[in-house]
Amino acid sequence: MAIQLKIGGILMSLFRAYTPSFKDIKGRVVENSIAEMSMVTIGNTKQSIIIRGENRNNPVLLLLHGGPGSSETSLFRYYNSPLEKKFVVVYWDQRACGKSYTKRTATEPLSVSMFVEDICELTQYLKARFSKNKIFLLGHSWGTLIGTLAVLQHPELFCAYIGTGQVSSMPASELESYQFTLKVAVEQHNRKAIRELKEIGKPQNGIYKCGVTGTRIQRKWLTYFGGAIYGSKNLSAFIMKIFTVKEYNLTDIIRFFKAMNAPSRNSMSQNEFLKIDLFETVKSLELPVYFFLGKNDFQVSSIVAEKYFHYLKAPKKKLVWFEKSAHSPCFEESEKFNRLLIDMVLAENRL
Repeated sequence: MAIQLKIGGILMSLFRAYTPSFKDIKGRVVENSIAEMSMVTIGNTKQSIIIRGENRNNPVLLLLHGGPGSSETSLFRYYNSPLEKKFVVVYWDQRACGKSYTKRTATEPLSVSMFVEDICELTQYLKARFSKNKIFLLGHSWGTLIGTLAVLQHPELFCAYIGTGQVSSMPASELESYQFTLKVAVEQHNRKAIRELKEIGKPQNGIYKCGVTGTRIQRKWLTYFGGAIYGSKNLSAFIMKIFTVKEYNLTDIIRFFKAMNAPSRNSMSQNEFLKIDLFETVKSLELPVYFFLGKNDFQVSSIVAEKYFHYLKAPKKKLVWFEKSAHSPCFEESEKFNRLLIDMVLAENRL
């Protein structure tokens, strides 16, 4: 009987997706809490948002995942759920990603500006829904690009901007990433890595001569040499988290993996994202800015991001280093990350 119940629970988790309610010690739903999943229309497409908070009157925090094309809802839920105590946290699967993925969005053209417009539209929805004048915006990796551009266009919508794995100049970052990977390959006498990296050659303006194939080869070796996750040779620990959260069922997991290789995503990455230089386009922001950077990040170079931090003008800005992180301090050092978001960012910007 116990085995049957266990198997039944596994099968239910594969086909049912839900977000659990907040319960008190007596098993009653916490008064004024919110835990809901829905599809909302943003930019003429249905997109998934999960909203969670122990008190719906708390400040709203919108999370912008990385990629483009890689939903991180499962990772944010696993590592950053303590934020739900002090924020109303909005987990958003961007268009053509995760739960928002469809066959149509997999092939229709995408652009950076579309995602920026989606952020602003979703923010207006959240402001009205929770009667807020402004919300907090947190971006990771690709999410920092569209987040930076959103706060540039509409600073009046946001309390503060937090960037981790911050994009600055993708051409400069990609060159730094390639040089790091080749350097380590030589130091470790890894002949296969040296051969493959030399075959794709240095990126020119962020792009390899063999296009997305070159990017994949470089990322493979970057990850192997610890430039993506500090102290790890692969992403398996992160990828497995998608199977642990209740908000994703089997269909959502399939969508997740399809989105990562969608033609629309690859086209936008090669033709727009990897060529972007914020030194040229975003020289100042009119709101408090926080950079949470991994000291060992060579995927989106923290060396270049630090230069951009000092270059960028803002009424208030702070840079925090995470010594035991590479590209994802929000997940790699989540306890420190969550604490600082509450004790520093929220404390300094209460409305």
